[in-house]
Amino acid sequence: MADARDPRDGSTTADERGELFGVHIPELQLPGREYRAALEAARLGDDEVYLELGSGHGRGIVIAARDFGAESIGVEYLEDAIARTQRSAERAGVADRVRLMREDLRRIDPSGADVIHMHLGPAFHDVLAARLERLLAPHARVVAAGWRVPGWQPLPDALDRWDGGYVYRPADPRMQASWGARGQLADGTPTIEFRVNADLAELQPRLDGIPAAGRVEPDRTDAARGTAVLLALPPAGSGELTVWARCRAGRITQRGPSVATVSRRNGAP
Repeated sequence: MADARDPRDGSTTADERGELFGVHIPELQLPGREYRAALEAARLGDDEVYLELGSGHGRGIVIAARDFGAESIGVEYLEDAIARTQRSAERAGVADRVRLMREDLRRIDPSGADVIHMHLGPAFHDVLAARLERLLAPHARVVAAGWRVPGWQPLPDALDRWDGGYVYRPADPRMQASWGARGQLADGTPTIEFRVNADLAELQPRLDGIPAAGRVEPDRTDAARGTAVLLALPPAGSGELTVWARCRAGRITQRGPSVATVSRRNGAP
């Protein structure tokens, strides 16, 4: 994962980039080569649906339909940008694979999309995150150009293929949490971090092989994306660590490392 100095994050403010409250300015769309690189990183297929939130003048819409063979859906507020996109699609011969909508991005239903593209600024990416977590299918990929989505975990292989932004699968349970550092409390109780990459509730951790599931104690049972839950492990025992939790779309299971736990209270060095 990119560190805090990653050039993808940039240093300009939303106003300096011509954006206000997450409304995309069509003239500031990505170059064609960046769209292609982003969609290649997201592995957009010719049998898939591409949805662009803030589609502007339609450069990405046309590229997805013409170069990748996808069904392209653009959501845009400005009527002149929608008209320009329609003309571009007709010139490119892909008007039959393009659909344009004038809608509020916060109310759009993205559930039928396979790849979603947004280049809206960090604040608006954050606003849309909860809705995308709840409504997308587990396989759906979200391309966030320029800025991270706070708390989400990018796909590592996509980071290697494209340096202009991030690709996520926010509804995939395998991407909604990850395991962090091992440690211990002041009294010697062993711990492990459970990093949360989506809003989770009703966390129920257990260590297989320990009779009482309650022997693995989380410091809280609800957690927001971008936070970490500290799991206090039993003083002795071994097995595979598992955390059940409720996400926006239902239930997830995260299987962790096999751990052997022996605390200093019981004579560990």
